Order: sequence, then structure tokens, then C-alpha cells
Amino acid sequence: MPAALFHGFSLGLPFVIATCGLLIIRRSCMGSLPDISDGRSSMPFLLAVAGMLATGLAYWIRYGDGMVQIDHTLHDWRKGRRRRAGDLQQRLAPLKAMREPADAAGVLLTLVARQRGVPTPEQENEILSRMRSITAIPEEDLAIRMAVIRHAANQSPDNQDAIAVLAPLLHDRLTPYEVEDLVDMLQAVASLHGGPTEGQSHLIDQVHRAIIEDR
Repeated sequence: MPAALFHGFSLGLPFVIATCGLLIIRRSCMGSLPDISDGRSSMPFLLAVAGMLATGLAYWIRYGDGMVQIDHTLHDWRKGRRRRAGDLQQRLAPLKAMREPADAAGVLLTLVARQRGVPTPEQENEILSRMRSITAIPEEDLAIRMAVIRHAANQSPDNQDAIAVLAPLLHDRLTPYEVEDLVDMLQAVASLHGGPTEGQSHLIDQVHRAIIEDR
């Protein structure tokens, strides 16, 4: 405890002691000792304690390094908030850089697979098959594209952030029919290994609602 704060508390302590003494004398004259369960009897004591705390705090701020400590604490809090915001934006950057609906679809397919855990070879093959059907590009280019997609999925802080970033792109670029086709693709990946889990179904519903919003 800072010396100034301790000194401030010591200045307020006599008020607490005096209040307790007055309560004891007053109730003794009335034939009973103070009952702390009685709210009315304990109120002066609580006020005295509050006064002591306020005295110590004021003394610490005025004569100690209270304001310096408060400034440092606020500075550290603001710095931490800016750092967290910067980290979030950095992790969202690969998603925000996407301009093609097919890439956004690939990220969502990957996220749906990961809802069950580490994607299995069967899930990876299903994702590749679906990406081939919507991109129609050479295998070499598809491999590079999938590396970018996996990196974006890895960097995504969570599914909600990924949906928030990708849904506007898909909303603007896909027709209602294509949106339903995307949902079918997501369902196909989720249906592997015994059908979709509750988490996968919930994620697909969230994606669908986010894309069709205001359509």
C-alpha cells in the first residue's frame, strides 16, 4: 500500500474509533450494546468507514502519487485496447482482402469442417471437389488458392468475425439460387462422418441468415 494512502487511512481511523465509541456509550446508556444486525445502528459506523476510505483516497491523490498511478493505469488500459484492436484488424486482413465469392466460400467450407475438429482427408477432398466445381481453374492454381483460403481461415479470430466480413461480399455477388447452392455445399461438408454436428448446423444457419439479410 502506498505510504500516502496508508497515512490518509490513519487520519480517518480516529473518526471510526470515535464513532464506535459513541455507539457503545449511547447503547450502553440505553441498557444494550449495539446490534450490528440493526441497519439503523450500523449506519453511522458504515458512514465512518466510508469517510475513512474517502479520506485515505483523497490524501493519496493529493499528496501521494495517486494521480500518477491512475494516469499510468489508464494509459496501460488504452494501450492494451489499441493493441487488441490492432491485432484483431491484422487477423481479419486476409479475409478483408478477398474479392472473389469462391474464396469466401472456401473459407466458410473450411470453418464448417473445423467445427468437428481438425479437418479429415475426407472433408479436405470434399472441399477441394466443391472448389473445383465453382472455380474451374488448373490444379496448380487451385492449390495456391486453397493455401490462401486456409491461411485466412487460420487467422480468423472466430466464426462470427469471419461471417461478418464475408457475408456482405456474398450478399452482393451471389444470386438467391447461388446462395442456396452455397448452403448445400456447406451441408455436404458437414454431412460427412455421420451427419452434421449441432455446431456445424448452427454455423451454417448463421451463414445463411447473414447472407440473405435485407435481400
